[in-house]
Amino acid sequence: MNKLYIYVCLSMLLNACGGGGSEKITVEPLSSVVEPLTDPIQSQPAVTEFSLEESNPKEAEGKIESTAKTSHEIIVPDGFALSSERLFNLRITRSEEDNQAAYLSLCSDYQQHDDGSYSINYDSCLLRTSLSDITYEAVITVTNDTAGLVAAIWFMDESKKPLITDWRFY
Repeated sequence: MNKLYIYVCLSMLLNACGGGGSEKITVEPLSSVVEPLTDPIQSQPAVTEFSLEESNPKEAEGKIESTAKTSHEIIVPDGFALSSERLFNLRITRSEEDNQAAYLSLCSDYQQHDDGSYSINYDSCLLRTSLSDITYEAVITVTNDTAGLVAAIWFMDESKKPLITDWRFY
């Protein structure tokens, strides 16, 4: 019986705490004269170098003809290395005046639209890192089936637009 009494008291207490009256809140303007805010001067950070160069580019050789009928008869030329990936040197240099923090995304799945804008699948990023120094360098490993890469530099200051550039491999 004591437990029933406690449950009834608790339920009445919880019901009494809910809801609210119909209080009206009025907001009055601080002054009748409002001066418009001036637009802040926005300067876009300058990236002086944005490069992606293959570290060991392969020279295009002529097509090799073969008369082999089985894999045992295949003759591989000297110096041929079957590799499924390529290495690229990424270098980003920002101007001395641009000392604000930024974030870099380097992705492989993207589309460039006719108006110059990009649709980027950020799940395909090979690299995501912060940029705090003026110069950033990295070696990027890319598989041979990657058609290109897109780099986006995002700034912590939301008034600045991201800088986006892309590289096509074929």
